[in-house]
Amino acid sequence: MTENLTTSEGVRVISRDAWGPDLGHVDGGAWREIVGARTGGTCRSLYAVELGASATTVLLQHPGEAVYYVCAGRGEVVEHRASRVDRRALTEGSMVHVRPGATYRFESAAGMTLLGGPSPVDPDLGADPGPARSEEGVRTYHRDEPGLLVPFISRDARLVVWLGEGAVTANMNYVVLEPGERNTEHVHAVSEDTIHILEGHGTAENVTTGERLAFGPGDTIHIEIGFWHAVAADRGERVVSIGGPCPADVNMLRAAGVDVDAITRDLADVPGLD
Repeated sequence: MTENLTTSEGVRVISRDAWGPDLGHVDGGAWREIVGARTGGTCRSLYAVELGASATTVLLQHPGEAVYYVCAGRGEVVEHRASRVDRRALTEGSMVHVRPGATYRFESAAGMTLLGGPSPVDPDLGADPGPARSEEGVRTYHRDEPGLLVPFISRDARLVVWLGEGAVTANMNYVVLEPGERNTEHVHAVSEDTIHILEGHGTAENVTTGERLAFGPGDTIHIEIGFWHAVAADRGERVVSIGGPCPADVNMLRAAGVDVDAITRDLADVPGLD
């Protein structure tokens, strides 16, 4: 295999110095694109959202879903509904799933860092929202309370915001690879795979082309649809990441023993569902 690349056909490693400029969606912080329209992403966007002290984002609303992970700090996700405002506390490890059409913002008194965004990509991100919906559209989770464990990804691979929770296009996994561990090489037929490295150095393998890309903390691995790949903790360090395939990979879930048909009976338009 070819070694020490940062980009190969279908797979690339995006470092912090390749992030986009501040998009201006935070009063008292910054909102920068890692993966999105600027980088050719379509199925998932991933933004670095930095809230300083007493910071707030603009009101947000998307035609599709969105999902976020809290990397550090504390704050709240605030949902504006037709008849009331709901607030939910967030701490490190919290995850937020936003349903289509929900109106929300993030606030922090002391500072908070998030990773995430609308999935699929919202080309009108930050535009003035339409009317608020009446029903609940924002739900919160935590990395330590997974809905499903998937051992062929790793011995500690947690699906937290996933199809079983009604997340069709915006999923968030939390995965730990112990030193020397490598997940089973695999491919997503209808999904882009986006993996942000929170901790550790390792190698992203583009199995389709035979190339290997080194990564470290703060890097993001982005895999296009249809490319075989694997992630390895082969540098003597534990690797911790968040992200995963968007939309949900129903073939992967079936391989993990999930009764996908039962889960999706009441869901519409699940990509890849036979």
